[in-house]
Amino acid sequence: MAVAFVYDNIREPILLVGVMILVDLAVMAIGILFIAHGLGRAATLEPITTQLHGRLIEKKVTGSTGNGGRFTTYTYFINDIQLYWPPGAEIIYAPLVDNTITLTVAMINVRSRPALQALLNFSRLKTLKEKPSGMGVVLEYHNAINIHGVLEKYGSFYLLRYRLKVATAFCSFALLAAFLLTRTSIGDWLIQKSLPVQVTLGFGYVVASILATALTMNRYRAFRKWLDFDYDDTSHEERLKGN
Repeated sequence: MAVAFVYDNIREPILLVGVMILVDLAVMAIGILFIAHGLGRAATLEPITTQLHGRLIEKKVTGSTGNGGRFTTYTYFINDIQLYWPPGAEIIYAPLVDNTITLTVAMINVRSRPALQALLNFSRLKTLKEKPSGMGVVLEYHNAINIHGVLEKYGSFYLLRYRLKVATAFCSFALLAAFLLTRTSIGDWLIQKSLPVQVTLGFGYVVASILATALTMNRYRAFRKWLDFDYDDTSHEERLKGN
């Protein structure tokens, strides 16, 4: 901010410029502290699996996107262990919230190095202190999830391929939107519309893209089965069982 006054040739009191420089430095220091917190934490993978037993807790955090929109993130815990579920398993674990369950997980113990921990205690930044004592990657749950069986039957990269398939579906519609907006005729037509119409069209395109993606993924297996009768059309939820 302070640099902008120099380049814009705006004559402001030197005291105001000094205050803005201090604000910039404070923001930079906080950013560096956050980065150091991420890089300075030691993560250790336990050599054997761990049984976790307790109430499944869902924590929801809602924030602003900065342009008027809102977003919500969900994290899941048993005690102070943060859980990482396999992709596409929402239909399995969502109904389990607030219930007592038993999971087999691969534990990743996370701890801050002594020097960084002392810095965190000195900084009094609550958001950095209140981190989970460890992370548990869910490997097994009852008869619904068996990651070892999944990887053995469908390949080591099955879950990665699943992630990429979902990402590709959404990115294709984003690329289509970018392509359409680069067309001069479409851009000129859109500019002539009022702001409410532009917002409505944009929102409608997002909703239509989500519905089209869901429909595509829902009918993908049937289409592949039609092309290849021997294609395994087992659903992702069933595959997570390792069957």
